Amino acid sequence: MKTKRKVARPIDILKMVELELDLYNLKTKKRTRELTQARFIYFRLARKFCNYASLAAIGREVNRDHATVLNGLKKYRIEAMHDDYMNVVYDKIYSELDKNYIPPAPTPRFSDVMMRIERLEKQLNNILIQNGNKSIRS
Repeated sequence: MKTKRKVARPIDILKMVELELDLYNLKTKKRTRELTQARFIYFRLARKFCNYASLAAIGREVNRDHATVLNGLKKYRIEAMHDDYMNVVYDKIYSELDKNYIPPAPTPRFSDVMMRIERLEKQLNNILIQNGNKSIRS
C-alpha cells in the first residue's frame, strides 16, 4: 500500500492539470475555451485541496488575481453543467490527488471552536482552584 506523502500545493495541482490536458502554460494571457476551462478545473481543485492557500496564492500560480479565482469557481459550476468532460477531468485528477496527497483537514465550525474553548476554560479553572487561585470566571 502506497502511503500519502504530503499536503498538495497549488503548483502540484497546476502541474497535474497541465499534464492531464496536455496544456503546458496555463499562465498565458490567452483566453481560449480550452485554457479557461483548464484554469477553472485548477481553481476548483486547488480550493478543495489547498484550503490553507488564499485565493490570491492560488491565482498567483497562473498570473491571475483573487477575483479571477472567485469568478472561475463560479463559472466552473455553470460550464460543468453543459460540458461533462470538465467533470470527467476533475474527477480523474481529484482521485489522483486523493490517492497521493494528504487530504486537507476540514474547517472547524464556529460552535465546535467555542465548545473547545469552554472545555479548556473549565480545565484551567480546575487547575487554578487546585493551586488555591481564583477561577478565571467566577
